[in-house]
Amino acid sequence: MLPLLRSGTGHARQVSKRELWNNVTGPHLRGAVLTQRRVYPEIDGPEFLGPGPIGVPLADEALAALAAAGANLLILSHPGIFTETPPFRLAEDSLANLDDLVRRAARWGLYVVIGYRSGPGRSAFTFHRDDAGSWFPAHMLDDRVWTDFSYHQAWEDMWRTTARHFRARTNVAGYLLMVEPNANQVAVDAAGRPLEIWQADRLAQTVANTPADWGLLARRLGAAVRSIDPETPVLVSPDGYANSMFERNLGLAPEAPEILCVHDYAPRDYTHQAADAGRVFAAGEARFQPPQHPRWMMGEFGLHRWAPAGHDYLDERISDLERAGAGWAVFRWDSGWAVYERQENRFNVRAGGENSHILNVLRRRWRTNQSRPPLDLRR
Repeated sequence: MLPLLRSGTGHARQVSKRELWNNVTGPHLRGAVLTQRRVYPEIDGPEFLGPGPIGVPLADEALAALAAAGANLLILSHPGIFTETPPFRLAEDSLANLDDLVRRAARWGLYVVIGYRSGPGRSAFTFHRDDAGSWFPAHMLDDRVWTDFSYHQAWEDMWRTTARHFRARTNVAGYLLMVEPNANQVAVDAAGRPLEIWQADRLAQTVANTPADWGLLARRLGAAVRSIDPETPVLVSPDGYANSMFERNLGLAPEAPEILCVHDYAPRDYTHQAADAGRVFAAGEARFQPPQHPRWMMGEFGLHRWAPAGHDYLDERISDLERAGAGWAVFRWDSGWAVYERQENRFNVRAGGENSHILNVLRRRWRTNQSRPPLDLRR
């Protein structure tokens, strides 16, 4: 079954999944991000991320509220469905959790993008590396995907398995190959020191044809997905945590089928400020310059909910995305798991209450959505 787009007369027409990412006729997909990772009781305790193997739990109420607000897209920033360490094998609990999320999102009329933030040779703690040795032991950091080609094969096998499992799901709008690739920072040089390279040309010269060459791996993973599922679009993010400055290192030709997925939180000292900082954003600081690739979307953006005039910042940022016809997802939506949300609510766009200015801006934009996945009665 094909996705449905509604015209101004209210009549629905069927389109391909690829049309959902057409920047000329779009945007067609607007929504939010939800992140999960594997639960480690020794550091998470019995409640913080929930009782299951993957947390935080996502409540049906949260999905219903997202759909009721007008959103039609949920980006699932999810742990990979293969083990992180060899011998690599299917992580049944992760696949079961992902399968459940995709099915429940469909019931609420939400498209999903499946993105893997961890997987063979990459632990979720790569996003918290500055905290290593504090709330989690440093040995839980794992970035070997950038130093050993055997992990590349495991990622390829993981994506083939994913495409095979989800290719018939009408609400799966895309596969995001890796959430925020970061070889530029965490891959190591010959002396074992982290690269910490933030210049695109220098990075390309340093990592070419090595395990740290994300463009090389991304092309391999994209081909693997398309060999199993040629219909569902592949989304690929640049290095540098999906930073558009590294777009050219992917080597995407204008006619390439991939959808470029970028993240942007600029200016960071505004979007990530402390609750009492009072930093305001200057005129134009929320603007976003579109990347070169003609098919792209904004997979993450947002701000701490207490940032002064945060609703104006979001409105300005979204206006640029709308003008570019780009789909977008704000970071992040409330999971519905109260234990977690009481402690980790800086980016939670619902934490300010149902009448907050931030939520009102998002509702106004989300309610322009015209597309919903078709109901699949086989579910």
